[in-house]
Amino acid sequence: MDVVRYKPGEAIRWLEVGAEDLRKSARSRSRRVVASAGRRDFTTDLKDAAGALFGFGKSAWADILHKQAEASEFALYDDKFEVIRPSTKRTVRYSDVVAMKLKSEKLSVQLRSGSISIRPHAYVVSGRIKVPIGWTRNEIEVPYETLLNELSARCGVNIETL
Repeated sequence: MDVVRYKPGEAIRWLEVGAEDLRKSARSRSRRVVASAGRRDFTTDLKDAAGALFGFGKSAWADILHKQAEASEFALYDDKFEVIRPSTKRTVRYSDVVAMKLKSEKLSVQLRSGSISIRPHAYVVSGRIKVPIGWTRNEIEVPYETLLNELSARCGVNIETL
């Protein structure tokens, strides 16, 4: 059987777009601060400079989250699965999975030694509705729950909802 790869869905690219927008906004704000320096009072200049720095920080954070999500994936094989994250790669045999517990959208996979958490990389929020971003399963968009259900089936362990 071929390897099944789950990567964060295409919607994760919105983090990159958001980071670029934040960067542009912070850049224009910092230009305004420099252009009007000394013409206004010190407090206003200080607030604008702090706001520009905060904007640059938010854009850098969004970039980090985007790169981290792009470098993450789950690879499912016949007898094991791999959790691949930017700094680590962990291989787990399906037979080592003892229990699976789902609380909200976070799945806790209990192993014979240790545990692994699977949670959404981001959410789409509209008003009071919050939906986790799904996965790309071998280049096809699928809902977030698909990975959890397939992992449960391969391990032969039911997901306990808390």
